[in-house]
Amino acid sequence: MRRKRFFIGSLVVAFAVVLTVGIAVASSQSGGDLPALTPAELLVKVAEEAPNTTTVSGDIAWNNDLLGVGAVQLPGDQGALFSLLLAGSGRFWHQDGMVRFESQGRNGDMIVVANGETVWVYSSQSATATEYTLPAKPADASDAETSTTTGATSTTDATSAADAAGAVDLPRKIQEMVEGLAPYADLTVTTGVVAGRDSYVLVMTPTAENTVVGSLQATFDGETFLPLRVQVFAAEDPKPVIDAGFTTISYDQVAAGSFEFTPPADATVELTILSMPAGMMNGMMGMMDGTMGTFGHRDGDGSPADRMEKEEPLTLEEAAAKAGFALVTPTDPALPFEGAYVMTPPADFALADMMRGTHGDAAGGVGDGTADAALPPTAPLVALKYGEGFGTVMMIETQVADTQWTELTTALAEVPLFGTSSPFGGRQVYQLSTRLGSIVVWRQGDTVVLVGGSVSRADLEAFVAGVR
Repeated sequence: MRRKRFFIGSLVVAFAVVLTVGIAVASSQSGGDLPALTPAELLVKVAEEAPNTTTVSGDIAWNNDLLGVGAVQLPGDQGALFSLLLAGSGRFWHQDGMVRFESQGRNGDMIVVANGETVWVYSSQSATATEYTLPAKPADASDAETSTTTGATSTTDATSAADAAGAVDLPRKIQEMVEGLAPYADLTVTTGVVAGRDSYVLVMTPTAENTVVGSLQATFDGETFLPLRVQVFAAEDPKPVIDAGFTTISYDQVAAGSFEFTPPADATVELTILSMPAGMMNGMMGMMDGTMGTFGHRDGDGSPADRMEKEEPLTLEEAAAKAGFALVTPTDPALPFEGAYVMTPPADFALADMMRGTHGDAAGGVGDGTADAALPPTAPLVALKYGEGFGTVMMIETQVADTQWTELTTALAEVPLFGTSSPFGGRQVYQLSTRLGSIVVWRQGDTVVLVGGSVSRADLEAFVAGVR
Protein backbone atom coordinates (compact mmCIF):
# COMPACT_ATOMS: atom_id res chain seq x y z
CA MET A 1 0.00 0.00 0.00
CA ARG A 2 1.46 3.38 -0.94
CA ARG A 3 2.32 5.67 1.94
CA LYS A 4 -0.09 8.48 2.65
CA ARG A 5 2.01 11.22 4.20
CA PHE A 6 0.20 13.70 6.42
CA PHE A 7 3.29 15.19 8.10
CA ILE A 8 2.87 18.80 6.97
CA GLY A 9 -0.81 18.66 7.86
CA SER A 10 0.02 17.26 11.27
CA LEU A 11 2.44 20.07 12.00
CA VAL A 12 -0.02 22.70 10.88
CA VAL A 13 -2.72 21.15 13.02
CA ALA A 14 -0.34 21.47 15.94
CA PHE A 15 -0.40 25.24 15.47
CA ALA A 16 -4.01 25.63 14.22
CA VAL A 17 -6.38 22.72 14.23
CA VAL A 18 -8.89 24.71 12.28
CA LEU A 19 -6.75 24.16 9.18
CA THR A 20 -8.63 20.96 8.54
CA VAL A 21 -11.63 22.93 7.40
CA GLY A 22 -11.90 26.30 5.58
CA ILE A 23 -12.54 30.10 5.70
CA ALA A 24 -15.31 32.63 5.47
CA VAL A 25 -15.48 36.11 4.01
CA ALA A 26 -17.32 38.50 6.34
CA SER A 27 -18.36 42.10 6.00
CA SER A 28 -17.41 44.80 8.46
CA GLN A 29 -21.02 45.62 9.30
CA SER A 30 -22.18 45.67 12.87
CA GLY A 31 -24.22 42.77 14.15
CA GLY A 32 -27.63 44.38 14.00
CA ASP A 33 -29.51 44.67 17.28
CA LEU A 34 -27.84 41.83 19.14
CA PRO A 35 -27.88 42.32 22.91
CA ALA A 36 -24.50 43.03 24.46
CA LEU A 37 -22.73 40.05 26.02
CA THR A 38 -19.57 39.84 28.09
CA PRO A 39 -16.96 37.26 27.04
CA ALA A 40 -18.00 35.00 29.92
CA GLU A 41 -21.67 35.26 28.95
CA LEU A 42 -20.85 34.50 25.31
CA LEU A 43 -18.83 31.41 26.20
CA VAL A 44 -21.66 30.13 28.37
CA LYS A 45 -24.14 30.69 25.54
CA VAL A 46 -21.91 28.86 23.09
CA ALA A 47 -21.50 25.90 25.44
CA GLU A 48 -25.24 25.68 26.19
CA GLU A 49 -26.84 26.61 22.85
CA ALA A 50 -24.52 25.48 20.06
CA PRO A 51 -24.98 21.73 20.74
CA ASN A 52 -28.72 22.13 20.16
CA THR A 53 -28.12 22.70 16.44
CA THR A 54 -27.98 19.26 14.84
CA THR A 55 -28.44 20.25 11.20
CA VAL A 56 -26.29 22.73 9.31
CA SER A 57 -25.06 23.14 5.76
CA GLY A 58 -23.34 25.86 3.83
CA ASP A 59 -20.57 27.06 1.55
CA ILE A 60 -17.10 27.41 2.97
CA ALA A 61 -13.89 28.85 1.61
CA TRP A 62 -10.43 29.04 3.06
CA ASN A 63 -7.15 30.87 2.85
CA ASN A 64 -3.99 29.84 4.67
CA ASP A 65 -0.77 31.82 4.55
CA LEU A 66 0.84 29.98 7.43
CA LEU A 67 3.61 28.53 5.29
CA GLY A 68 3.50 31.04 2.44
CA VAL A 69 1.67 30.57 -0.83
CA GLY A 70 4.61 29.10 -2.70
CA ALA A 71 6.08 27.12 0.18
CA VAL A 72 4.07 23.93 -0.22
CA GLN A 73 5.08 21.85 -3.23
CA LEU A 74 3.51 18.43 -2.82
CA PRO A 75 4.41 15.46 -4.98
CA GLY A 76 2.07 12.87 -6.46
CA ASP A 77 -1.36 12.20 -5.01
CA GLN A 78 -0.68 14.07 -1.77
CA GLY A 79 -1.90 17.27 -3.42
CA ALA A 80 -5.62 16.71 -2.97
CA LEU A 81 -5.22 15.77 0.68
CA PHE A 82 -3.13 18.87 1.32
CA SER A 83 -5.44 21.17 -0.59
CA LEU A 84 -7.02 21.77 2.82
CA LEU A 85 -3.84 23.62 3.76
CA LEU A 86 -4.12 26.07 0.89
CA ALA A 87 -6.70 28.48 -0.46
CA GLY A 88 -9.86 26.93 -1.84
CA SER A 89 -13.58 26.57 -1.38
CA GLY A 90 -16.10 23.86 -0.69
CA ARG A 91 -19.40 22.80 0.81
CA PHE A 92 -20.25 21.35 4.22
CA TRP A 93 -23.27 19.33 5.41
CA HIS A 94 -23.86 18.04 8.95
CA GLN A 95 -26.91 16.25 10.33
CA ASP A 96 -27.42 13.84 13.22
CA GLY A 97 -23.73 13.03 13.48
CA MET A 98 -23.27 12.51 9.74
CA VAL A 99 -20.96 14.74 7.71
CA ARG A 100 -20.25 15.46 4.07
CA PHE A 101 -17.39 17.76 3.13
CA GLU A 102 -16.40 18.71 -0.41
CA SER A 103 -13.24 20.67 -1.04
CA GLN A 104 -12.07 22.37 -4.21
CA GLY A 105 -8.46 23.21 -3.43
CA ARG A 106 -5.43 24.40 -5.35
CA ASN A 107 -3.98 20.91 -5.59
CA GLY A 108 -7.16 19.02 -6.42
CA ASP A 109 -10.63 18.21 -5.17
CA MET A 110 -11.56 16.06 -2.21
CA ILE A 111 -14.80 14.55 -0.89
CA VAL A 112 -15.26 13.13 2.61
CA VAL A 113 -18.53 11.42 3.54
CA ALA A 114 -19.08 9.96 7.04
CA ASN A 115 -22.51 8.37 7.48
CA GLY A 116 -22.15 6.65 10.85
CA GLU A 117 -20.96 3.27 9.56
CA THR A 118 -18.34 4.02 6.95
CA VAL A 119 -16.25 6.93 5.76
CA TRP A 120 -15.50 7.58 2.09
CA VAL A 121 -12.51 9.72 1.07
CA TYR A 122 -12.23 10.59 -2.62
CA SER A 123 -9.30 12.38 -4.24
CA SER A 124 -9.80 13.72 -7.77
CA GLN A 125 -6.06 14.11 -8.32
CA SER A 126 -5.33 10.43 -7.71
CA ALA A 127 -8.79 9.29 -8.90
CA THR A 128 -8.93 7.10 -5.80
CA ALA A 129 -11.92 6.46 -3.55
CA THR A 130 -11.21 4.77 -0.22
CA GLU A 131 -14.00 3.32 1.91
CA TYR A 132 -13.03 3.11 5.58
CA THR A 133 -15.04 0.74 7.74
CA LEU A 134 -14.86 1.80 11.36
CA PRO A 135 -15.58 -1.10 13.72
CA ALA A 136 -16.42 -0.52 17.34
CA LYS A 137 -13.52 -1.24 19.63
CA PRO A 138 -13.98 -4.40 21.73
CA ALA A 139 -14.15 -3.74 25.44
CA ASP A 140 -11.30 -6.12 26.25
CA ALA A 141 -9.00 -5.91 23.24
CA SER A 142 -7.55 -3.66 20.57
CA ASP A 143 -8.85 -3.86 17.03
CA ALA A 144 -6.96 -5.51 14.24
CA GLU A 145 -6.40 -3.07 11.43
CA THR A 146 -6.84 -4.88 8.13
CA SER A 147 -6.40 -3.44 4.66
CA THR A 148 -7.93 -5.37 1.78
CA THR A 149 -5.53 -3.60 -0.55
CA THR A 150 -2.46 -5.02 1.16
CA GLY A 151 -3.55 -7.92 3.31
CA ALA A 152 -1.44 -6.44 6.11
CA THR A 153 -2.65 -6.50 9.69
CA SER A 154 -1.57 -4.46 12.69
CA THR A 155 -2.93 -3.53 16.10
CA THR A 156 -4.38 -0.07 16.61
CA ASP A 157 -7.11 1.73 18.45
CA ALA A 158 -10.28 1.98 16.38
CA THR A 159 -11.70 5.40 15.75
CA SER A 160 -15.45 5.75 15.83
CA ALA A 161 -17.41 7.11 12.90
CA ALA A 162 -18.19 10.13 15.04
CA ASP A 163 -14.47 10.84 15.39
CA ALA A 164 -14.01 10.53 11.65
CA ALA A 165 -16.86 12.95 11.02
CA GLY A 166 -15.43 15.31 13.62
CA ALA A 167 -12.17 15.61 11.69
CA VAL A 168 -13.93 17.78 9.10
CA ASP A 169 -16.62 19.27 11.36
CA LEU A 170 -16.03 23.02 11.03
CA PRO A 171 -18.25 24.30 13.89
CA ARG A 172 -16.89 21.70 16.31
CA LYS A 173 -13.28 22.52 15.47
CA ILE A 174 -13.82 26.24 16.07
CA GLN A 175 -15.61 25.66 19.37
CA GLU A 176 -12.94 23.25 20.63
CA MET A 177 -10.21 25.71 19.74
CA VAL A 178 -11.94 28.56 21.56
CA GLU A 179 -12.52 26.47 24.69
CA GLY A 180 -8.87 25.42 24.74
CA LEU A 181 -7.38 28.86 24.18
CA ALA A 182 -9.69 31.22 26.06
CA PRO A 183 -7.96 30.73 29.45
CA TYR A 184 -4.70 32.01 27.95
CA ALA A 185 -5.98 35.24 26.43
CA ASP A 186 -7.59 38.58 27.19
CA LEU A 187 -11.14 38.42 25.82
CA THR A 188 -13.36 41.06 24.24
CA VAL A 189 -16.64 40.79 22.32
CA THR A 190 -17.74 42.75 19.27
CA THR A 191 -20.44 42.11 16.68
CA GLY A 192 -20.47 41.62 12.93
CA VAL A 193 -22.17 39.85 10.03
CA VAL A 194 -20.86 36.49 8.79
CA ALA A 195 -22.56 34.33 6.17
CA GLY A 196 -25.51 36.73 6.29
CA ARG A 197 -26.03 36.17 10.02
CA ASP A 198 -25.81 38.75 12.80
CA SER A 199 -22.96 37.43 14.89
CA TYR A 200 -20.83 37.86 17.97
CA VAL A 201 -17.06 38.09 17.51
CA LEU A 202 -14.89 36.87 20.38
CA VAL A 203 -11.43 38.44 20.16
CA MET A 204 -8.72 36.52 22.03
CA THR A 205 -5.45 38.40 22.57
CA PRO A 206 -2.72 36.18 24.06
CA THR A 207 -1.51 37.18 27.48
CA ALA A 208 1.92 35.61 26.84
CA GLU A 209 4.46 38.27 25.91
CA ASN A 210 6.75 35.87 24.04
CA THR A 211 4.29 34.56 21.44
CA VAL A 212 4.23 35.40 17.73
CA VAL A 213 0.44 34.97 17.71
CA GLY A 214 -1.22 38.37 17.69
CA SER A 215 -4.85 37.38 18.21
CA LEU A 216 -7.58 34.94 17.35
CA GLN A 217 -11.08 36.02 16.41
CA ALA A 218 -13.93 33.50 16.57
CA THR A 219 -17.38 34.40 15.26
CA PHE A 220 -20.63 32.86 16.53
CA ASP A 221 -24.16 33.01 15.13
CA GLY A 222 -26.11 35.51 17.24
CA GLU A 223 -29.17 33.22 17.34
CA THR A 224 -27.87 29.62 17.40
CA PHE A 225 -24.41 30.44 18.83
CA LEU A 226 -22.93 27.99 16.37
CA PRO A 227 -19.30 28.84 15.48
CA LEU A 228 -19.18 30.34 11.98
CA ARG A 229 -15.64 31.59 11.44
CA VAL A 230 -12.16 31.83 12.90
CA GLN A 231 -9.24 34.09 12.06
CA VAL A 232 -5.68 33.78 13.36
CA PHE A 233 -3.40 36.83 13.21
CA ALA A 234 0.35 36.99 13.61
CA ALA A 235 1.68 39.68 15.93
CA GLU A 236 1.73 43.18 14.40
CA ASP A 237 0.05 42.01 11.17
CA PRO A 238 -3.46 43.25 10.31
CA LYS A 239 -3.97 40.52 7.70
CA PRO A 240 -5.03 37.10 9.05
CA VAL A 241 -2.61 34.25 8.54
CA ILE A 242 -5.50 31.79 8.70
CA ASP A 243 -9.12 32.64 7.90
CA ALA A 244 -11.68 29.85 8.22
CA GLY A 245 -15.47 29.47 8.24
CA PHE A 246 -18.79 29.72 6.37
CA THR A 247 -19.69 32.10 3.53
CA THR A 248 -23.35 30.93 3.46
CA ILE A 249 -25.23 28.83 6.00
CA SER A 250 -28.57 27.06 6.36
CA TYR A 251 -30.19 25.21 9.24
CA ASP A 252 -32.75 23.46 7.04
CA GLN A 253 -33.08 19.67 6.97
CA VAL A 254 -30.49 17.96 4.78
CA ALA A 255 -31.58 15.25 2.34
CA ALA A 256 -30.51 11.78 3.51
CA GLY A 257 -28.93 11.12 0.12
CA SER A 258 -26.32 13.79 0.83
CA PHE A 259 -24.57 11.33 3.15
CA GLU A 260 -24.29 8.58 0.55
CA PHE A 261 -21.37 8.26 -1.83
CA THR A 262 -20.93 6.38 -5.09
CA PRO A 263 -17.39 6.40 -6.49
CA PRO A 264 -16.97 7.76 -10.02
CA ALA A 265 -16.80 5.05 -12.67
CA ASP A 266 -13.13 5.76 -13.41
CA ALA A 267 -12.01 5.82 -9.75
CA THR A 268 -9.78 3.19 -8.17
CA VAL A 269 -11.68 1.86 -5.16
CA GLU A 270 -9.88 0.75 -2.00
CA LEU A 271 -11.63 -0.93 0.93
CA THR A 272 -9.98 -0.61 4.31
CA ILE A 273 -10.78 -1.45 7.93
CA LEU A 274 -8.78 0.83 10.19
CA SER A 275 -8.92 3.90 12.37
CA MET A 276 -9.27 6.35 9.46
CA PRO A 277 -7.20 9.51 8.97
CA ALA A 278 -9.27 11.13 11.73
CA GLY A 279 -7.65 8.90 14.32
CA MET A 280 -4.24 9.75 13.00
CA MET A 281 -5.12 13.45 12.95
CA ASN A 282 -6.24 13.33 16.60
CA GLY A 283 -3.08 11.53 17.66
CA MET A 284 -0.69 13.70 15.70
CA MET A 285 -2.50 16.86 16.75
CA GLY A 286 -1.72 16.09 20.36
CA MET A 287 2.02 15.63 19.87
CA MET A 288 2.62 19.36 19.71
CA ASP A 289 -0.68 20.41 21.29
CA GLY A 290 1.13 22.03 24.17
CA THR A 291 2.46 24.84 21.97
CA MET A 292 -0.86 26.61 22.52
CA GLY A 293 -2.24 25.16 25.73
CA THR A 294 -4.86 22.50 25.03
CA PHE A 295 -5.46 23.99 21.56
CA GLY A 296 -8.84 22.59 20.92
CA HIS A 297 -8.47 18.87 21.38
CA ARG A 298 -11.61 17.04 22.42
CA ASP A 299 -11.89 15.25 25.74
CA GLY A 300 -11.55 11.54 25.27
CA ASP A 301 -10.07 11.70 21.77
CA GLY A 302 -7.20 9.49 22.87
CA SER A 303 -4.55 11.93 21.71
CA PRO A 304 -1.36 12.53 23.70
CA ALA A 305 -2.72 15.97 24.64
CA ASP A 306 -5.86 14.35 26.03
CA ARG A 307 -3.78 11.97 28.13
CA MET A 308 -1.55 14.85 29.27
CA GLU A 309 -4.56 16.73 30.60
CA LYS A 310 -5.77 13.71 32.56
CA GLU A 311 -2.41 12.73 33.99
CA GLU A 312 -0.54 14.45 36.77
CA PRO A 313 2.65 16.06 35.41
CA LEU A 314 5.88 14.38 36.41
CA THR A 315 9.14 15.89 37.59
CA LEU A 316 12.16 15.52 35.34
CA GLU A 317 13.53 12.80 37.60
CA GLU A 318 10.23 10.90 37.61
CA ALA A 319 9.93 11.14 33.82
CA ALA A 320 13.48 9.88 33.27
CA ALA A 321 12.86 6.93 35.58
CA LYS A 322 9.60 6.06 33.82
CA ALA A 323 11.09 6.43 30.34
CA GLY A 324 14.21 4.46 31.18
CA PHE A 325 16.75 6.90 29.72
CA ALA A 326 18.48 10.15 30.68
CA LEU A 327 16.57 13.21 29.47
CA VAL A 328 17.99 16.00 27.35
CA THR A 329 16.95 19.26 29.04
CA PRO A 330 17.66 22.99 28.77
CA THR A 331 19.97 24.57 31.30
CA ASP A 332 18.55 27.72 32.90
CA PRO A 333 15.62 28.16 30.46
CA ALA A 334 13.84 31.51 30.37
CA LEU A 335 10.47 29.73 30.60
CA PRO A 336 9.35 27.90 33.76
CA PHE A 337 9.16 24.11 33.63
CA GLU A 338 5.50 23.07 33.86
CA GLY A 339 5.78 19.29 33.90
CA ALA A 340 6.77 16.13 32.02
CA TYR A 341 4.64 13.39 30.48
CA VAL A 342 5.69 9.93 29.29
CA MET A 343 3.84 8.25 26.44
CA THR A 344 4.36 4.65 25.38
CA PRO A 345 3.95 4.23 21.59
CA PRO A 346 1.96 1.30 20.15
CA ALA A 347 3.92 -1.82 19.29
CA ASP A 348 3.72 -1.02 15.56
CA PHE A 349 4.84 2.60 15.93
CA ALA A 350 7.74 3.81 13.79
CA LEU A 351 9.26 7.22 14.50
CA ALA A 352 9.99 7.89 10.83
CA ASP A 353 6.39 7.08 9.98
CA MET A 354 5.28 9.64 12.57
CA MET A 355 7.34 12.28 10.78
CA ARG A 356 5.85 11.22 7.47
CA GLY A 357 2.40 11.13 9.02
CA THR A 358 1.84 7.39 8.55
CA HIS A 359 1.28 4.97 11.38
CA GLY A 360 1.86 1.25 11.40
CA ASP A 361 1.15 0.25 7.80
CA ALA A 362 2.09 -3.25 8.91
CA ALA A 363 2.96 -4.87 12.19
CA GLY A 364 6.43 -3.64 13.07
CA GLY A 365 6.89 -2.33 9.54
CA VAL A 366 8.05 1.03 8.33
CA GLY A 367 5.30 1.87 5.93
CA ASP A 368 5.78 -0.66 3.14
CA GLY A 369 3.68 -3.50 4.45
CA THR A 370 6.62 -5.60 5.64
CA ALA A 371 8.13 -5.96 9.07
CA ASP A 372 11.70 -4.73 9.53
CA ALA A 373 13.45 -6.77 12.17
CA ALA A 374 16.48 -4.46 11.96
CA LEU A 375 14.55 -1.64 13.58
CA PRO A 376 14.16 -2.01 17.37
CA PRO A 377 10.92 -0.95 19.07
CA THR A 378 10.57 2.79 19.62
CA ALA A 379 11.41 3.93 23.14
CA PRO A 380 8.84 5.88 25.17
CA LEU A 381 8.15 9.45 24.07
CA VAL A 382 8.76 12.10 26.74
CA ALA A 383 7.06 15.50 26.48
CA LEU A 384 8.47 18.38 28.51
CA LYS A 385 6.40 21.54 28.81
CA TYR A 386 7.95 24.96 29.40
CA GLY A 387 5.75 28.04 29.79
CA GLU A 388 1.98 28.36 29.45
CA GLY A 389 -0.64 29.08 26.83
CA PHE A 390 0.45 30.69 23.58
CA GLY A 391 3.98 31.14 24.89
CA THR A 392 4.58 27.44 25.57
CA VAL A 393 7.64 25.64 24.23
CA MET A 394 7.33 21.86 24.04
CA MET A 395 10.15 19.34 23.92
CA ILE A 396 9.42 15.79 22.75
CA GLU A 397 12.25 13.28 22.91
CA THR A 398 12.92 9.60 22.54
CA GLN A 399 15.92 7.35 22.08
CA VAL A 400 16.69 5.78 18.71
CA ALA A 401 19.21 3.42 17.15
CA ASP A 402 21.35 4.43 14.18
CA THR A 403 19.03 2.57 11.81
CA GLN A 404 16.03 4.48 13.13
CA TRP A 405 17.80 7.83 12.79
CA THR A 406 18.73 7.01 9.21
CA GLU A 407 15.11 6.18 8.46
CA LEU A 408 13.98 9.38 10.19
CA THR A 409 16.35 11.67 8.29
CA THR A 410 15.26 10.00 5.07
CA ALA A 411 11.67 10.79 5.96
CA LEU A 412 12.55 14.42 6.78
CA ALA A 413 14.36 14.80 3.46
CA GLU A 414 11.14 13.78 1.69
CA VAL A 415 9.34 16.78 3.23
CA PRO A 416 10.24 19.82 1.07
CA LEU A 417 9.73 22.27 3.92
CA PHE A 418 12.40 20.53 6.01
CA GLY A 419 14.90 19.65 3.31
CA THR A 420 18.41 19.33 4.74
CA SER A 421 19.74 20.19 8.16
CA SER A 422 21.00 23.69 8.92
CA PRO A 423 22.63 25.53 11.86
CA PHE A 424 20.29 26.62 14.66
CA GLY A 425 21.13 27.29 18.29
CA GLY A 426 24.66 25.97 17.93
CA ARG A 427 23.67 22.61 16.42
CA GLN A 428 22.57 21.11 13.09
CA VAL A 429 18.78 20.76 13.00
CA TYR A 430 15.92 20.11 10.62
CA GLN A 431 13.57 23.05 10.97
CA LEU A 432 10.16 24.22 9.87
CA SER A 433 9.36 27.89 10.44
CA THR A 434 5.94 29.48 10.00
CA ARG A 435 4.39 32.84 10.76
CA LEU A 436 2.80 31.32 13.87
CA GLY A 437 5.77 29.41 15.24
CA SER A 438 8.57 26.97 14.51
CA ILE A 439 9.59 23.34 15.00
CA VAL A 440 13.14 21.96 14.99
CA VAL A 441 14.39 18.36 15.12
CA TRP A 442 17.87 17.01 15.82
CA ARG A 443 19.72 14.05 17.31
CA GLN A 444 21.79 14.46 20.44
CA GLY A 445 23.68 11.29 21.30
CA ASP A 446 21.09 8.52 21.13
CA THR A 447 18.21 10.93 21.69
CA VAL A 448 16.04 12.53 19.02
CA VAL A 449 14.74 15.89 20.21
CA LEU A 450 11.80 17.85 18.74
CA VAL A 451 11.29 21.39 20.04
CA GLY A 452 8.46 23.67 18.94
CA GLY A 453 6.35 26.59 19.98
CA SER A 454 4.43 29.67 18.89
CA VAL A 455 7.34 31.87 19.91
CA SER A 456 9.83 33.89 17.88
CA ARG A 457 12.68 32.15 16.08
CA ALA A 458 15.13 34.07 18.27
CA ASP A 459 13.47 32.83 21.48
CA LEU A 460 13.28 29.26 20.17
CA GLU A 461 16.93 29.38 19.09
CA ALA A 462 17.96 30.62 22.52
CA PHE A 463 15.99 27.77 24.08
CA VAL A 464 17.64 25.20 21.79
CA ALA A 465 21.09 26.65 22.49
CA GLY A 466 20.60 25.89 26.18
CA VAL A 467 19.65 22.24 25.69
CA ARG A 468 22.29 19.88 27.04
